[in-house]
Amino acid sequence: MQAESCGGLTFETFLTDPLIRLVMDSDGVSVAEMVAVLEAAGHAVARRERVTEPRRLD
Repeated sequence: MQAESCGGLTFETFLTDPLIRLVMDSDGVSVAEMVAVLEAAGHAVARRERVTEPRRLD
């Protein structure tokens, strides 16, 4: 997630947002589970960005 495009969205604001929490509760998702998913997604994006960065031919 890019904080600039989301109005300063952080893990803390995301996880304390009432609508997000209602959906999590409805789906039976705990905060720990959501944090694990978000961290895994962040790592996957970082890996993908490292792989797709153009390589310099200097």
